[in-house]
Amino acid sequence: MTPHIRQAVAEDLPAILKVLEPWNMHHIPSEEMEMIDFNTFFVAELRGEIVGVSGYKLLSETIGKTTLLAVYPDLQRSGLGEQLQHVRLEAMYKQGIKKVITNADRPDVIVWYQKHFGYRKIGTVDKVMSFGLSHVPRWQTLEMDLEAYFHTLSARSAAKEAYIARFDPHPLSPYPPLIINVCLTGMVPTKRNTPYVPVSVEEIIADAVAVYDAGASIVHIHARDETGRPTSDAVYFEKIITGIRKERPDMICCATTSGRGGVSLEERSEVLFLTGDAKPDMASLTLGSLNFSSGPSINSLDTIQALALTMKEQGIMPELEIFDTGMINVARYLERHGIVNGKKYMNILLGNLSTARATMKDLSHMVDLLPDNTVWAAAGLGDFQLPVNTAAILSGGHVRVGLEDSVYYDYGKSVLATNVMLVERIVRMAKELQRPIASARETRNILGLTSMREKEVQ
Repeated sequence: MTPHIRQAVAEDLPAILKVLEPWNMHHIPSEEMEMIDFNTFFVAELRGEIVGVSGYKLLSETIGKTTLLAVYPDLQRSGLGEQLQHVRLEAMYKQGIKKVITNADRPDVIVWYQKHFGYRKIGTVDKVMSFGLSHVPRWQTLEMDLEAYFHTLSARSAAKEAYIARFDPHPLSPYPPLIINVCLTGMVPTKRNTPYVPVSVEEIIADAVAVYDAGASIVHIHARDETGRPTSDAVYFEKIITGIRKERPDMICCATTSGRGGVSLEERSEVLFLTGDAKPDMASLTLGSLNFSSGPSINSLDTIQALALTMKEQGIMPELEIFDTGMINVARYLERHGIVNGKKYMNILLGNLSTARATMKDLSHMVDLLPDNTVWAAAGLGDFQLPVNTAAILSGGHVRVGLEDSVYYDYGKSVLATNVMLVERIVRMAKELQRPIASARETRNILGLTSMREKEVQ
């Protein structure tokens, strides 16, 4: 049954407050929120019950402000919130409003406003009382261009519908120069597993330089602290990335935002706010939760969207990590909402126990499902590193290789590998197959990335 949205009346107040109560927004009137103006307030009814509300106020002839928006928790993600938001935006637009201000304190709600309505963050404001999330002391202030929203609404709706309807096969691209992406360190290997895993800042920089000279153009960076433990502290990433750039300015630096180890969204995001020579070109974005033998990698849809939006805001290209076909659905979802757009780089990782198998059939199936304008690479975990890398080279894709995925060089696990050994083997194989190796500059051109040198000229 479709909810009916109408203008509110004074008699609706008890039901309105009931809808607002689960979100701690029912202290009305109060120091935080004035009494509702029923002339600028809407309610949504479902089977005679008010289940959602939204309101607005006019700050000037051209600027409006949203006041309250809520639906019952069990109706979240039903589309009702979007309908209530659209109704109040339309009401303001008809009155000549050009800009709309909104305050929010929930990270998922902030992402929702950005994703569906094109809001941008413009500042914060202190709360007067514990309205909304009691542990968050400030509102995030957002602003949207209401004229642009309505001028492009029809075109955006049509494009989204066309995207959803389009499931044509995606043929393998011609054989471009091979991009080699090296995952140097990861979060699991230690010096007890192999003396060759780079752990300190100096070791990671040295290994990055060595694999670049051997033929790699992208380095996937994890950081460790002084004890050798994985860390998301941006201070370590800053030292690593600036060190690499000092030695090999053209190398593409991709920083991890891994969900392993229970780190918070804020900790995972730290590296995305580095600037200057420390700013990463790319950042990893795993498109779903999964289990490794060493523990889970937790990636909720809200976290994925928040990280992707931050990358977009900071001008960092996502390295989309795909472990099964469901994660490709998430990639399409992000693209459909404009959170990820343009040229995309996707790593398909095969051979993990809880996700897709490392077979040609699985790889071919996943490649067929990738969105248009995608540059893809493939990695095999553990014993599957070499066969999956080989399959990618033969299929016109690119490769990810390195000690994060396997510390051994051979199937018998008798020879410990170095990152340089693994890159050199890929280079030899590619040359035997008469496929050229992409330089860092060629890789930047393929992915549409600007170098630090080009940025300085701009």
